[in-house]
Amino acid sequence: GFFQGWTPLVVSVACQVGIGGLIVALVVRFADNILKGFATSLSIIASGLISIYCLPALQFSPTPIWFVGSSLVLIATVLYSLPDRTGHAKGP
Repeated sequence: GFFQGWTPLVVSVACQVGIGGLIVALVVRFADNILKGFATSLSIIASGLISIYCLPALQFSPTPIWFVGSSLVLIATVLYSLPDRTGHAKGP
């Protein structure tokens, strides 16, 4: 059948990608494209963390550049979510 040869690892990766796609679709539907970019970036970080701690069979070892990029994404997300100091609403 179609799922012949699928291991639990393959099933978990397929489910993770499917759930990530649904979450991005919800963000696009109910938010704007900037938030979609943040959601995609945060999902990449989450995938990396899941690969490190929950799926050791993948043997993912992040580089210093990965940590720098992840830190920049997290900082940008926090800064974007802060209220505007001038009192004006974000966006058009």
